[in-house]
Formats: sequence, structure tokens, C-alpha cells
Amino acid sequence: MDARVRQFRKQARMENRGRSGTRRRYSGSLRALAVDYLRQQMKRGANAEEVASELGVSGWSLLRWIRRANVERSRDLKEVEVVSESVEGARSLVVTLVTPDGYRIEGLNRLEIRSVLEALR
Repeated sequence: MDARVRQFRKQARMENRGRSGTRRRYSGSLRALAVDYLRQQMKRGANAEEVASELGVSGWSLLRWIRRANVERSRDLKEVEVVSESVEGARSLVVTLVTPDGYRIEGLNRLEIRSVLEALR
């Protein structure tokens, strides 16, 4: 068993003494540990249900935690780098956006990228 899984389970037992089922609660630091572990395992091909089972939490809770973490991450300002820009036809400039999570949005102009980003807020 992975050391982070052992750490999560141990800390969860300590935080939830005497609680069971839907009465269990997890601190922010414990949820963050689970989300980080989930992200790493998903890169290796695992799904959320497998990771939740390994951690001993419900899949629904783990998915809710990662959604909340993603929303919080998206609110942070990120540094961007303009690789190249043409002054001519700047309105039709095609942009490639790469998010910190590795998602790529390609083939849209600046106005379309802006619309997508605003919709994601």
C-alpha cells in the first residue's frame, strides 16, 4: 500500500473517531491529500472509483473534492507566455491555450478563447 494511502487512512481514522457512514468528515488538508493522490493515480490510468476504494472513501465524495479543488485552482491567476503574435490580422490570430492541468484548446481566435474561459468560470 502506498505511503500516502496509509497516511490518509490513519489521519481519517483519527479525525472520525466514533463516526461512521455519512457522519464522517474530512479536513481540508486530508481532502487535498486525497485529491493530489487521485490526480497522480489518474495519470497512471486509474479511475476515481478505484482510488476512492483504496482510500476508503466514497467515489462521490472524492469526485466532489476534486471538482471543488479544480474550481479553486481555476480562480487563481496564472502566468501566461505569448509565444508569437502577428500585428497584422490580430483579430483573427489563432491561439493555443494550455492549462496547468495539461488541457489544450487549439484553433480558436482570441475572442473565442475568451468566451470559453468566461464560460468555465
